[in-house]
Amino acid sequence: MSMTSRTITTDAIARCEAAPDLAIVEAVAIGEAESAGAARAIAKDRAFTLRKSVTDVSPDQVRTVDLQVQDTDEIFDPATDAPFQATERLHIECLPENAEAVVVDVTTAGGQIQSVHFHLHEDKHLELQNKAIRSAMERAREKAEQIASVEGLVLAEIQEATTKEVSTGLETIADEAFASSPDTNLHPAPITVSEGVEVVYELAEK
Repeated sequence: MSMTSRTITTDAIARCEAAPDLAIVEAVAIGEAESAGAARAIAKDRAFTLRKSVTDVSPDQVRTVDLQVQDTDEIFDPATDAPFQATERLHIECLPENAEAVVVDVTTAGGQIQSVHFHLHEDKHLELQNKAIRSAMERAREKAEQIASVEGLVLAEIQEATTKEVSTGLETIADEAFASSPDTNLHPAPITVSEGVEVVYELAEK
């Protein structure tokens, strides 16, 4: 391989953190009755009550994501003796600092909390992602420069640069930046964005 065609490949990983700026509270309203229609109507009425009870969010931040009616004979260890049970599932979006108040409003109104998820809005996630990529590129270049200097060479142009998937060791609904494990912890830790890069540099003589 000629000197002008020599290359070096390095990789690097960088991480950036930020406090979550979005909370999604998952709540359910349950209706129980002698018929499927009646159970559904009760669940919808209770869901309406939950919507009205949440005072820290606007109506368009509360949405129904699921509505199911089940024969209780098909439910393992049902909590009711009624033949039918309907469940309306709501997602309530709010600021992280308002999540606790939303939970209190829902439970006071007779609803049940399934989980509280903390996230980053898409624009904030993208900002952290870009920052992590820049940091990873800087680290990859530092590594390449150190290796090249040992051989008495310097870096020339970037021949190729690609991002790499970074394993977090966690099975979550999205990546590190966009999902937290479902729970009811109302004091979330910062969310981490991890990005990896692999960069191929051309080498030149000093």
